[in-house]
Amino acid sequence: MTIENTLSFTELDRRLREMPDGPAATLNTPPLFRIANVVGAVAAMFTLVPFVLVHIMTPGKWMITWAQIGFAVFLLALLPGIARSYGVLGWSLWRWRADQVSQLDHDMPLFRTIIVWLSERPTAALEEHQRMARLALAQMSAKIGMFTGGLERLGVLPVLVSAWLFFRHGDDLLDMPTWQFILGFGLIVFYFAMMVANLMRIRLQLYESLLSEALTAKAQSGAVAQ
Repeated sequence: MTIENTLSFTELDRRLREMPDGPAATLNTPPLFRIANVVGAVAAMFTLVPFVLVHIMTPGKWMITWAQIGFAVFLLALLPGIARSYGVLGWSLWRWRADQVSQLDHDMPLFRTIIVWLSERPTAALEEHQRMARLALAQMSAKIGMFTGGLERLGVLPVLVSAWLFFRHGDDLLDMPTWQFILGFGLIVFYFAMMVANLMRIRLQLYESLLSEALTAKAQSGAVAQ
């Protein structure tokens, strides 16, 4: 078999990534915003440096300036993305019905093509990959639940709380209590970690659903042939 005809999660994911996004493309993060997110992450790391230096060097005004500039760049880099997310969310809520049916009409033939390709693979291979997808999905859900206790449902609220904590001490970040600094930075890390984990879980759910549909289609075609 060629690579394109061999059943693997790599090949399945490649075919999914080649699918055009359709109306849902408005939800995708534009390249410029992705760059801004990277800049924000780097700025957050630079903001931490003065908090380390103050324990090994004589505190100076330049440390405060450094921390303030780093935090300002961090906010300026991330706020446009957050504002866009809420704008897109508001627009999606306003037009949810039209957007939903339009996306479903767009996705149906594309997913049908992938299901047809999957149903041409051996039943044993489909079942094996389905079991693996279910196992990985169960493990991912358990890890997220154990790590967050359900707090991943808070969305961007941890980032807003973190921004509020840092804004409270904007005039003198170096005087910020250690526990608040750890909490503020930890909330940001928590948000990005949970965002990636939930995206992974959504992807696993898609794999499992497609494999289940392919097995059903294969069983139905076999019954018709008999």
